[in-house]
Amino acid sequence: MATISACMSRVATARPKAQFAKTNKAAFSKAAAARTPARSASLKTKASASYQSSRPAETPEETAIRRAAESAKVNERAVAVRSLQELDALLIDAGDKLVMLSVESDEECDVGNMPDAWMVTGDKESNLTTHQERLPCIKLKSDLARVARDAPDVEFLTLDVNMGDRAAADMAAALGVTRFPTQQYYKNGELVWEHIGAGSEALASIGEGVLYYGGDGANGMRVSEHIQEVKSAAQYEDWKQQCAFPTEKANVPCDKQLSILDVSMLKSSPECMHVFPAVVALAKNTAGATRFARVQGDADADSAALMKSLNVDRVPTFIFHINGQEVDRYSGADRMQLVGKVIEYQQKCGVKVNSQKRQRTKMSTAEAQRIAAERRKEEARIRAQNIFGN
Repeated sequence: MATISACMSRVATARPKAQFAKTNKAAFSKAAAARTPARSASLKTKASASYQSSRPAETPEETAIRRAAESAKVNERAVAVRSLQELDALLIDAGDKLVMLSVESDEECDVGNMPDAWMVTGDKESNLTTHQERLPCIKLKSDLARVARDAPDVEFLTLDVNMGDRAAADMAAALGVTRFPTQQYYKNGELVWEHIGAGSEALASIGEGVLYYGGDGANGMRVSEHIQEVKSAAQYEDWKQQCAFPTEKANVPCDKQLSILDVSMLKSSPECMHVFPAVVALAKNTAGATRFARVQGDADADSAALMKSLNVDRVPTFIFHINGQEVDRYSGADRMQLVGKVIEYQQKCGVKVNSQKRQRTKMSTAEAQRIAAERRKEEARIRAQNIFGN
């Protein structure tokens, strides 16, 4: 749970503690530009074998080809920026759309254990990333193709910072980027969030950012279909008096419907962003019994005034209403606690959401015990094989 002041702090607070050191932009630019082009050429000529197949019956070569094709899909939509002037122009042209800037380098792939680029000293050759070490970044770039496919309203920009390119290095330094890859999110021309690195959590975190800031989810899902944006006291009062239409899962009288207002922040709001996928899932799965709305307290003056009038000093805060009256609040980013709170009030109102449960296989207790024992035995065998190698 974060205080308002924490959420309003500069975007760099989203970075790991190791990155809080003051960035020496000149040193960073010099180090990036001084890296030898010969080493860059040797990296680019490395074979694409060594890819680990991620799909059944797919060879490493097929994996490399597939990921290259997926990366090409991103490149088709992405615009390469070559100057801060171009970046500013593209941000202005995007209006209120989410703009995602991917800052990458062929010489570094940060999975959480890299020093800042401007801190690199000593032998330049030893500081450069091998093809094998870059595989997480190559995989992440191909994974981003799915994000691009599912987010048609998001603008994608790229900045490649490679050896000898002082202009790109200077631009990255001006943007405060010292690790690669870094994904920066811009809304209405302002930097609102950034994700650093290609670790195991990278794709999930980037997906959360696109969902939270861009309103796009998997398979063409739009957040606006399930959650209403509230930007003023008048809109908030109007939303409280609304009634959800019946659905196949629920047909609940208006006076028993649960209305939930998600009070969050636009800038530097990791906890607001992290819990948002659960908010969207709740809104989808309880449609007809609940209604969800969101106000981002730092979006504009009216939103800030509404947040102040609600006496919210921690985000995210979820305000629960029944029949237009506030009945409870939950402040925090624990997804299960939020789900539990929704279920609690549905039970209090006697609301039951129809679920499509599968029919269980009919079997005797003895047969169930036999199958369960065999499965546990097989699992133990697999674990032992993984430990001892035979």
